[in-house]
Amino acid sequence: MRGQSSQQLTFGEGFINPELFQLDEELQEVDKLLCEKSLLKPFEESFDSTMGRSGTPVDVYLRMMYLKFRFGLAYEEVEQEVRERLPWRRFCHLSLMDTVPDSTTLIKLNQRFGEELISNLNKQLVKHLIKTKSIKPRKIRIDSTTIEAHITYPTDVKLLHSLVRTLTRTANSVGEKITSHVRATKKAVARLGQSLKSSSDNRKHLAQKTLKRVAKLAQDTLDQSLQALERVKRSAKTSHEVIDTHKQLTSRFKDQISVAKKILNQTKQKLQGVESVPERIVSFHDPQARVIRKGKLGKPNEFGRTLELVQDQSGLMVDYMIQLGNPSDKTRAIPLVKRFKKKFGTAPDEAAFDKGYYTSQNLRELQALGIRHLGLPKIGRLTPRERRKQKSRWFKKLQRFRCGIEAAISMLKRCFSLDRILSPGSVGTAIWVGFSIFSYNLWQMS
Repeated sequence: MRGQSSQQLTFGEGFINPELFQLDEELQEVDKLLCEKSLLKPFEESFDSTMGRSGTPVDVYLRMMYLKFRFGLAYEEVEQEVRERLPWRRFCHLSLMDTVPDSTTLIKLNQRFGEELISNLNKQLVKHLIKTKSIKPRKIRIDSTTIEAHITYPTDVKLLHSLVRTLTRTANSVGEKITSHVRATKKAVARLGQSLKSSSDNRKHLAQKTLKRVAKLAQDTLDQSLQALERVKRSAKTSHEVIDTHKQLTSRFKDQISVAKKILNQTKQKLQGVESVPERIVSFHDPQARVIRKGKLGKPNEFGRTLELVQDQSGLMVDYMIQLGNPSDKTRAIPLVKRFKKKFGTAPDEAAFDKGYYTSQNLRELQALGIRHLGLPKIGRLTPRERRKQKSRWFKKLQRFRCGIEAAISMLKRCFSLDRILSPGSVGTAIWVGFSIFSYNLWQMS
């Protein structure tokens, strides 16, 4: 059941100086945008209006999430700041008598609403701004960036140690005892670190030997876990009452075993001398994160996903997509423009890309979609006609316009918590990115 937020001051707050509750200009503008009912309606419909206790009001939840991502706060920090700051309490529609939702409540609501509702939240905001004629997306720029997952630098031995530790812990949670190799694998990780720091000639041989030993321990843990899972399934069939929590743990155990099999398979390939393993898993807890190479000198390897962004001339992120791994930009130009055309009913008048999106086929197809001015620089030698085109005033103007999205990406990462995704998994990443872009768009329009 959905709760009701406090829209007016209480009797006690009438004795407090109103200036203490005053919002700054940014929060006043954001407050107006968040009062739009079309933003709240999809969230409210997910609650049963007749059953259950009164929960956290949707508008309170969205406002607290905006503050979290706007100011780069942890869940515990935003709870504390809203409790202590009178303007923030008023912005969240909470009176002095109302209880501030705690951090675990915000996390659980994220899980309940899911990635689809958060993605629709950004779509509804863009629709509202177009309807009120605040924006008119006719000129866009497109770029991609890496969003890093919250994982340590992966090595094969560390990955196997994580496998052993997690499977052992989960087996204990479902009531099955298996032999623990956690201490042995932990010591192996420490010894490997010391051997790699040494200048001895046989350090590669020592690393290979350590990996073989840890792989055997991990295989033993996996075999015992499979037996434990079978015992749990048999006991569930004979038992008439199965607790939901136990069901969830068993399902999680099954998923973890599936990931463990893939990790052991890629470890066997590595031991056989295979240098490059396709779709290599780099994190046991986030198996869909991938190695991404963008050619940066400071960060040759990043681990996470690729985020594609579409920004209009007002600075608003009108669309975004999260891709697994690092797909080539050359294959993404057409789908992004087609998605834009489907979403807004018409292709943009002007579009700006960098050289990474160029192919002759992309150039022809983008022009066929109805883009009047296309700022897509060619890779390689230019013909006289192409040289004149790229030196024209409108083309140079579009390329200068394209550079602005680099600043927007930097702002998202530095100020809107997009530098490192602290929520694991694809669903957690989608929710995190959705709120980060939603907060950025609100800030942009304030």
